[in-house]
Amino acid sequence: MAAANYLSYAGLNAPVRLDGADALLPLLSAALPSWPVTVSDMAPSQQPFASLRGQSDGMYEINVYADASQARRWDAVNVVCDFVAEMAWEKLRSQPDLLCVHAAAVQFGDRLVVFPSSRRAGKSTLTCALAHQGQTVFTDDYLFIDIAADGAMNGTANGIAPRLRLPVPDGFSEVFNRWATADQGPSNKQYKYLTEAPLATGGASLALGAIVVLDRQDEPVTPRLDPIDQATAMDSMIIQNFARSLHAGIILQSIETLTANLPTYRLVYHCGEDAAAFLRSSELLHDLPVAKLVDAKPPTQAPLEELEQRPMPFDPVAAYVQRVGATESHIDGAHFLADRSGLAIHRLNSGSAAIWRLLAEPTSLQDVVEILTVAFPDTKPDQIAADSLAALQQLTAARLIEPAHEATP
Repeated sequence: MAAANYLSYAGLNAPVRLDGADALLPLLSAALPSWPVTVSDMAPSQQPFASLRGQSDGMYEINVYADASQARRWDAVNVVCDFVAEMAWEKLRSQPDLLCVHAAAVQFGDRLVVFPSSRRAGKSTLTCALAHQGQTVFTDDYLFIDIAADGAMNGTANGIAPRLRLPVPDGFSEVFNRWATADQGPSNKQYKYLTEAPLATGGASLALGAIVVLDRQDEPVTPRLDPIDQATAMDSMIIQNFARSLHAGIILQSIETLTANLPTYRLVYHCGEDAAAFLRSSELLHDLPVAKLVDAKPPTQAPLEELEQRPMPFDPVAAYVQRVGATESHIDGAHFLADRSGLAIHRLNSGSAAIWRLLAEPTSLQDVVEILTVAFPDTKPDQIAADSLAALQQLTAARLIEPAHEATP
């Protein structure tokens, strides 16, 4: 059996082990052309965060040591895709103060435009179309965000070539298809890494300038950028965030700052190539501002022993009050909360938000029902009572409220 090789990537505390998988080395080099790496056959002192093992049938197995689930089997290109995704998690384990969002980021002038991911929105294909038209790609999948000493929020290039989903969608030009076909990057029937695309050097940093949420239509439509409210943009950024090693309150504050200080749009489009040409010529993406996190107070962190305890069930007789340390955002009529455990971000509907406000002072279920029955005379009292009970149970389970007699000053 061939000796194992160990790959140590810059910025990752732990290496990856290759067992009988040396054939992956040129593929990894092509897919990650500017993420610095050293290769050694000497076992490092640090346990690898993942292993890639060659199989007798030409397939590969990836095993991630932080995940107790079974190993996954892929062909050569798909195992590289899987490994690239796992690198994001190891980056966060290595640098837990980073914020990371599932988004593409492309350079427009001296700013980055961020395209948050959503299912079937065409994020990666649009990124490849922009690359074909000469725009520099910082990432097509996940973006690390760093906060500079002056509060400026910068995106960091990850040094990974953009990945085109195959087959190329109908409606793309023959010129694009020839360009993609001529690229010699690793490919299979599903994906192709475009190694000739303009790519920012890994570690390069650029200020964020705009957020564009993608809305791909099934039927042909002229591309357009529609302004969207901050709450919609926050929803998109929060849902796709996966920096779970960072306190949720900091994530909420950071994303609130991004969406409050940057233009936020919805791109309505059908063909990614047409949309890319439209974005390149749009005046809305010129002279973009810089988002800055200014005078943000760090959220209160719950004691470790508290996080390990299961929340007590809701007591329908007791009076409850807001817990100290929650991080709040009120944006365009939407209400976001991060509990002090730092583990989750919650968006409250209008009813739950009204109840949350009542709980600024000790309030019981009966008090809540009586107040809301007067406030909403057209709603049946039984419905108000059922909805109030459900909301209070959810707030209790989320550790956002506690019995008033147990409240900390």
